[in-house]
Amino acid sequence: MFIREKCRLCELADPAGPGGGALVHVLHRVNKKRDAMDGSLSFHGDQSAGAALDALLRSVLAGNDQPLARATTLPPEAYTSEGFFQLEVDRIFRRQWLVVGHVSQCNTVGDYFTIDLLGEMIVVVRAADRIRALSRICLHRWAPLASGSGNARRFSCPFHKWAYGLDGRLLGAPLMDQVEFDAQACRLPEYRTEIVDGFIYLNLSGDAAPLAPQLSELTDVLSRSRPQDWVIGTTLEYDCPINWKIVVETFMECYHHIAAHPETFERAYPARQTYVEDGRAAWTVGHAPARADLPEARISAGFPALGELTAQERREFRLYLVYPYQLFNVLPDRVFWFCLQPEGAARTRFQAHILVRREALEQPDYQQRMTAERDFLVVVNDEDIAVNVMQQRGAATRAAAPGRFSHLEKACWQLADYVRERIGN
Repeated sequence: MFIREKCRLCELADPAGPGGGALVHVLHRVNKKRDAMDGSLSFHGDQSAGAALDALLRSVLAGNDQPLARATTLPPEAYTSEGFFQLEVDRIFRRQWLVVGHVSQCNTVGDYFTIDLLGEMIVVVRAADRIRALSRICLHRWAPLASGSGNARRFSCPFHKWAYGLDGRLLGAPLMDQVEFDAQACRLPEYRTEIVDGFIYLNLSGDAAPLAPQLSELTDVLSRSRPQDWVIGTTLEYDCPINWKIVVETFMECYHHIAAHPETFERAYPARQTYVEDGRAAWTVGHAPARADLPEARISAGFPALGELTAQERREFRLYLVYPYQLFNVLPDRVFWFCLQPEGAARTRFQAHILVRREALEQPDYQQRMTAERDFLVVVNDEDIAVNVMQQRGAATRAAAPGRFSHLEKACWQLADYVRERIGN
């Protein structure tokens, strides 16, 4: 049995009681003092965090203009600090072109896929006129209009059934005729996009310089591999407790073949033979030649060749980075493509795709070959992620300090300079 009994403190707190609310006034004074102390602690905490970030920025920028022979990595805090990550979001990601998809994901009108990127919820869809990237949040009360991928004639809100066309126009809003409401003025926000070499890029700020001219040399290089014919054969999904730069660096350097990939890569593509070209402003490329005695049948996975390749292209794989984090590895008959979504200082989601020529889909043994290649990519990614998780943990220790680059890590040095230049801008 529960007995409701009013205690002396409750009487003091009751303005109508014997204490006349005396405790209320005491508690009010105590709470004001506590709030003031909390505010002071918060202020000093903000000051401390700001000072730490300023110190990190100075340390990052101190590495400007280092020649590779004497270059060091970014400070480990640049891989663990949420404040630094937010600077990357504001000064790099929101200002630059970010890859979000491939045209083969939107083959016909109505084909769409969704992506969450830096707090934005986006649907990429092939409308009647072109591929568009739209906010997928209903203009009424913000419910998401779509998820996953598929084909649609329109997008309908699951909350109040507002409907939108593939171009973002509001087509219908039920029971809105009793209020002042102009449906013609309603349209989903659209993000600026460019399609270059079959990849769909998006710019959140809307004011980045056009991308295609920045990649014109890359387009010429890739033309022999006919990227307009590439399609996605399979996709692996990852959500890793790793900084985005670690993912990029590991993809672009082959030095780690000797320890992380002794069987999967080092036997066929020795680290000592790999090299990276001098960087361009918007992209760079590394080369991993096969052993001289390795049969070409071991380099190919049995899919149709990507195009009319040179002798060198038939005996190596090429690692491409379009800054800040577009990654694809071109082999003679297939492409490994990583599409990243940085989520925080120590979290990156990405999709690892295998692309092939469209004709490969008609091969009688296509599924068998693609399954084998997928299984291989799972092993390689597991090997990379295992060392990357250890690396991320190590970067967070007090003993961690900038390390010295090898000549085989030229692409990592280039990425560090890219980050320094834009963070310091």
